[in-house]
Amino acid sequence: NDYFLSLVFLHGDNVTATVALGVFQGRYVTQINLMAAGGLIVAAPVLILYVAFQRHFISGMLAGALRE
Repeated sequence: NDYFLSLVFLHGDNVTATVALGVFQGRYVTQINLMAAGGLIVAAPVLILYVAFQRHFISGMLAGALRE
């Protein structure tokens, strides 16, 4: 989700989802409802994976932070 490098190096149909959300922002009109819906669609898989693997994620972070 590196917005700047994706914006600079990718052109045409080969863009990431975050860059593609910029299509809904015009010079004078911004379609907030479409940008919000697109943002939810982009964020949903990450949130679902976090909820599914929350226990493993937290235990892995604690294992790396604590010394035994």
